[in-house]
Amino acid sequence: MRIIRFNPVTSSLKVEPHSFDDLYLLAIVISKGDTIEAKSTRRFRGHEKDVGEQKDITVRILVEKSEIDKNASRVRFTGKILGGHPEEFINMGSYHTVNIGPGDIVDIQKKEWKDYVIKRLKQAVADSKKPQLGIVVLDDEKALFSYVKGYGIDIISEIYSHLSKRLSEKDYAKARDKYFDEVIKLVNSMGVDIIVIAGPGFMKDDVKKYIESKHIEVNKRVVYAPSSDAERSGIREVMQGEVVAKLLANEHVRREFEYLNRFIMELRAGRAHSGMESVEMMVNEGNASAILVNDSIINDENAKRVLDSADRHGIRIEIFNSEDDAGIQLSNFKNIVCISK
Repeated sequence: MRIIRFNPVTSSLKVEPHSFDDLYLLAIVISKGDTIEAKSTRRFRGHEKDVGEQKDITVRILVEKSEIDKNASRVRFTGKILGGHPEEFINMGSYHTVNIGPGDIVDIQKKEWKDYVIKRLKQAVADSKKPQLGIVVLDDEKALFSYVKGYGIDIISEIYSHLSKRLSEKDYAKARDKYFDEVIKLVNSMGVDIIVIAGPGFMKDDVKKYIESKHIEVNKRVVYAPSSDAERSGIREVMQGEVVAKLLANEHVRREFEYLNRFIMELRAGRAHSGMESVEMMVNEGNASAILVNDSIINDENAKRVLDSADRHGIRIEIFNSEDDAGIQLSNFKNIVCISK
């Protein structure tokens, strides 16, 4: 994410998203009633029976809804046209959908920018400068490949070893080498700077020995870590382990897990609360030190009221991705919780 300009007088923010993480954040930050301006295309017809042709325009719309297209790496905002240029291609008051992708510049205007929203955008700018991380969990049956991104854990591929105890020692070794070659090929194809290879037993250690003994070139930094299994739960375990802690000390996803674990510990001790009413009461009484909230509800009017009050009281606000594992767990606590002072 690149913040091009922020004008607190006009409440306008011009940004350039660089990744799907950034698009996901824009879909959360831009809500109904906001105004956005960006480049787009619109079909122009000279007369009613004309098929028309696509024209490049710059359009300003009043946002009514948004939609994320993960496959196309786009976020779409739909609303009524308020203005734009060239004027001959702008139909004031009609509906239009603006597609925003990586590299597109969008100007956002709100009635008011909350400090916790600006803070989250600045965090995205900082995160974009850090190396991405990939996690591979594997055992003697399969390997699961994933990216750790700002919006959560993204599983991208799964391969099977085809190893069997019924194979002869020679055939087993041959099948295992083929399995390792496949794993290394996929690791090299992943668009990250750092890969964590993890798994139960000795399989991860065998991969390391294979790479070293065959002098195989891996085009990124590889570190190794333990995990209990080669499933999504294994990826979560690695995310919360010491190895990743050193790699991602400030990563947003890891911070979600840390805060969630802290909340659960404090809840058991009676020093944490969940649900809108309980959280609002703790905020108003000045007894909250931190609020954890899912992004799926931050545009809800009740949530806005509580978060605005928390912001005025200087209470830390952590916004979770509701589709990631930590966010899914947070939804079990009514999407919003607080930790007492």
